[in-house]
Amino acid sequence: MMKAKRFDPYFVLLLLLFSCTERVDFQLNEPGKPHLVVYSEITSDIRQHEVRLSKSAPYFYNQPTKGVSGAVVTIDDGVQTITLKEDPGRPGVYLTPFDYYGVVGRKYRLDISNVDINNDGNMETYWAETTMKSSPPIKAISVVRNNQWKGWDVLIYSEDPANTEDYYLFKIYKNHVLYTDTISEYWTTDDRFFNGQKINGPLVQHFDEEKGEAVHKGDTVVLEMDAITKAYFDYINEVQTEIREKVPLFSGPSANAKGNISNGALGFFAVMDVKRASVVYGGE
Repeated sequence: MMKAKRFDPYFVLLLLLFSCTERVDFQLNEPGKPHLVVYSEITSDIRQHEVRLSKSAPYFYNQPTKGVSGAVVTIDDGVQTITLKEDPGRPGVYLTPFDYYGVVGRKYRLDISNVDINNDGNMETYWAETTMKSSPPIKAISVVRNNQWKGWDVLIYSEDPANTEDYYLFKIYKNHVLYTDTISEYWTTDDRFFNGQKINGPLVQHFDEEKGEAVHKGDTVVLEMDAITKAYFDYINEVQTEIREKVPLFSGPSANAKGNISNGALGFFAVMDVKRASVVYGGE
């Protein structure tokens, strides 16, 4: 008697996957209508802060986006309203006075007007609101060599306030140079695992030796801890998810991160209380 042949379902699936070689062209409906892109971080530092305005660009656009000039940009904190001035050397960059700083507890509103992003002849207005949260002081930091990650870890010692839901953003400087100047290099955390407790040396930033970020004996390292809102925390993590390398078949489609600007604009208007601490690296 002839035995029935047994088919392996996994083998059949592989045949189906590798036999499909038909080319498929996707229509991305570009260029589409542009959107206003807004980005600003207002801090408790006394300095000139920036609000950057630009237009969105198609997915495959390989040129720098253009700044949006001629806008009327104001910031209101409930006590005073300031009008920002456009930097004559950088179109689309609007500047606060040199002595401007954010105050913990105040609610901030950004208003943007006198812009026509889609060039239809009608002027548009945009706004965003957020509140400045308080950041606890940093008691100390340390820098230690990490041979596994081929770099240097920055550790923090502080104490998280009790009975509040807190979110933090960490940036690092070496010898007065900011090494985390883009969202892709930001490190963030919430306080779900240490609410109201002492923070005894967790890793919060890292210098990557393979990127040329070596730390030498005598270098001064500064850690910045910023208190941010949950909305900005979520925005940073969404942006980092979108810019990471994606695995085909198992990744969702790319999408713009959800910001806090009205009327369909992209980007984020953030305010944050800043605390810093420094250490001179002693070598190992």
